[in-house]
Amino acid sequence: MYRPFFPALLILTLWPALYAGSVAAQSQEAWNTGWALYVDNDVLTPRSTDRDYTGGFSLTLSGRRAAEWPLSLQPLLGGINHLLLPATRGSGQVLHSLETGLTVFTPEDIEQESARHEDRPYASLLYVSNTAQHVEPWRDVAWTTTLTLGVLGLDLVADLQDSFHRVIGSTEPKGWDNQISHGGELTARYSLARQQKVFDGGWGNGLNHETTHTLRTSVGYITDVSWGMATRVGLLRTPWWSFNPQLVEYAEKSVPVKRANTSELYLWGGFQIKARLYNAFLQGQFRDSEVTYARDELETFVLETWLGITQQFRSGLRLSYVLRGQTREISEGPASRNSIWGGVIISRAF
Repeated sequence: MYRPFFPALLILTLWPALYAGSVAAQSQEAWNTGWALYVDNDVLTPRSTDRDYTGGFSLTLSGRRAAEWPLSLQPLLGGINHLLLPATRGSGQVLHSLETGLTVFTPEDIEQESARHEDRPYASLLYVSNTAQHVEPWRDVAWTTTLTLGVLGLDLVADLQDSFHRVIGSTEPKGWDNQISHGGELTARYSLARQQKVFDGGWGNGLNHETTHTLRTSVGYITDVSWGMATRVGLLRTPWWSFNPQLVEYAEKSVPVKRANTSELYLWGGFQIKARLYNAFLQGQFRDSEVTYARDELETFVLETWLGITQQFRSGLRLSYVLRGQTREISEGPASRNSIWGGVIISRAF
């Protein structure tokens, strides 16, 4: 079975581009630039399915504090970037964020206690991550690197989901003893993305539009290469590089929070195509798990799309709703199905 941390070769897919234009040098950053609360759940969709990626939660804190707190992963992330990226040049802006959260996956039938080998396995991740975003505005390019450390298979996540299901009056899952890496197993992931503005413009009535494309590689419990495009249309007041829905990986959305000088309202959408080589949530990791899939039982290419709306007020408070869909990850059997989930984002920028 394919195992994590082996494919360092994927990092080299972006290496020539890195030498063509390196990330910007760090500039002064405010201690606290804001926070963001993300809640994903399949009940936040027109049809509640309660399966596959069934929910996630994360809290992001941005600003210089994310890099300087004693428990920050930024020193380790910075060390990895120093090894993989060329020396920084220019006078670009550097932004930081720290995120903690959890991700939950379940099969379709959650009332069965025994292992369901024909369906998606139970899986969970409790994690903390740091993100560094290097912006080169003169080139319309932004580099984003993220390091995530987490634990798969904790009973704590199962207990939290049981409590949530009791609150909403839903069926409590009974098969968590069969989850991936049951009992707990350390894991990690490093991702590198190059985002570039393609075009933008306005119509003279205050409405604007912009489109970006992003190439990203990820190595660890999720190992893949992806490319996608994102567009937003409306009253745009935040810079293009602060809008990056294509950097999302299930519950993980750790990007710095940026405030507009006034209120803004816009619709947004996009897509990304992922060439995926490894997914610990389906294939397991080093510990034995009751239900896993071999690499040749999984789809190599996965398409993800999204559509959302965002309102930011003059106070810096921002509210968003997004609907995301993803093509099947498992090639055959009852678990071979597309998935859909909704997300609510509440943030405050300073």
